[in-house]
Amino acid sequence: MLGIFSMVIGLSLSKPLITGGILAVLLAWLTGESIKQRVLSYFNNRTAVVLSSIYLLTIFGLFYTTDFDFALGDVRRKLALFSLPVLIAGFSPITNNEWKWIFRVYVGGVLLASFWSMFVYFGGLGELIVDAREYSRFNSHIRFGLEICLAIFGSIYFLKHEKESLKKLIWLLISLWLISFLYIISLFTGLVIFGITTVVLILFIGLTFSNQWVRYAVLTAVIVLIGFVFITVYQTVDTYKEQQNRVPLASSSFTSGGEKYFEELNNLRKTEKENGYYVWKHIAWKELEQEWNKRSDLLFSGNDLKGQDLSTTIIRYITSKGVYKDASGVKELSNKDVEAIEKGVSNYAYLSVNNVQKRITRILWEFEDYNNGRDFNGHSVVMRWEYWKTAYRIFKANKWFGVGTGDLQVAFDTQYEKDNSKLLPRYRLRAHNQYITYAVTFGVLGVVCFGLFLIYPLFKNKMYNDFIYLAFFSIITLSMLAEDTLEPQVGVYFFALFNTILLLKAKKQPQEV
Repeated sequence: MLGIFSMVIGLSLSKPLITGGILAVLLAWLTGESIKQRVLSYFNNRTAVVLSSIYLLTIFGLFYTTDFDFALGDVRRKLALFSLPVLIAGFSPITNNEWKWIFRVYVGGVLLASFWSMFVYFGGLGELIVDAREYSRFNSHIRFGLEICLAIFGSIYFLKHEKESLKKLIWLLISLWLISFLYIISLFTGLVIFGITTVVLILFIGLTFSNQWVRYAVLTAVIVLIGFVFITVYQTVDTYKEQQNRVPLASSSFTSGGEKYFEELNNLRKTEKENGYYVWKHIAWKELEQEWNKRSDLLFSGNDLKGQDLSTTIIRYITSKGVYKDASGVKELSNKDVEAIEKGVSNYAYLSVNNVQKRITRILWEFEDYNNGRDFNGHSVVMRWEYWKTAYRIFKANKWFGVGTGDLQVAFDTQYEKDNSKLLPRYRLRAHNQYITYAVTFGVLGVVCFGLFLIYPLFKNKMYNDFIYLAFFSIITLSMLAEDTLEPQVGVYFFALFNTILLLKAKKQPQEV
């Protein structure tokens, strides 16, 4: 139990704690009862055998790989997929009381990580944060978002089942805080997964009630939630389209100070817009530089605090306000505008919309750039589309057994070169989709095995009646659509640990819905 506590805390606070935890569990496994008995317990547990069997694909892929350095790293990273089911199945099933303590400790770790993030958010370390992802201090913001989602749904479950009012209040406050925290630091992936999982759980649980009025109420709630999301997205898209059709600024050749305006004639750039105004028209470079350098300590010719070309950020921001990019345009900027530009904000409207609307707007802008053949490097959503198209071409050429455990990056690099990809070398990454990654690595064999690996335990153990497992299953399967969840160490342990614990815990736990 101490080893498990160390791992669940380490997921959100410290990778060394994860390593220390697995070593503690291994030590406990090697002592006490006979090792033979523990091995027999594992083989007699069909679910545990299925959970660990997915690791055999990684081993199988070694037989036809060429890059053994990468392959051996993958073997090491994914070892938890095999070791945790083997080790935990060797002990007696986790009891109800033990499970409660595991979850309390896990939530404690998530809360501590969130409190530290807020300490940084309010300037506790004196750091200037320009990218909200930097508030995830101990691991990837994507993984942190998943951890928060699970903590929220577990807290909601315990809120429902606790008998003491004080404990109910504590779990309520925890769940409300973590939901708010997701929004405050803009963990967009976490917010999307939380929203979809909420709808799935409400719908699934509600339809199990025999009372038809309860089912109607649940369906109504789901429709309202979906409608709210649809309206938010529709209004954001509609506003974006309306902005793109704005009347352009009146044509002018010279500024009031006499400088000739620059206009980009490159076909790929001359149609680029920000809030419906042309970005690369009516630019007075000398006036812009002179006036900007009077307003800011960041030089016009340097970078903003995100490391982007500052002059481009300035031009985009002033364009978004619908004014000429000259001395007057800079003088009209408020101190708040200047600070936003310094932090890499490229559109003044981003200061007044919520984080969800801001993210939707940026995605629309990314796809407009992409569809017009402009530079899309650094645009996370569009780049994923490029990754998936590249992965599909690799899969077609290696349909049945894939490229092998070690040749994944080699295959992508080769395909990028073959396609003359517009992606810069630093952005030429792998699929960012776990299902696609298994398809490319292990072919049709990998897709079938991975699908069975995910679905079989759910139905074999009738986990569709378990609230927390349903929440976990939804969180993890949704995350795999946009991320290689099982590639980094924290992602592997998050999945393997909770999947194993939830599936192998003693039956008749209070997790049933």
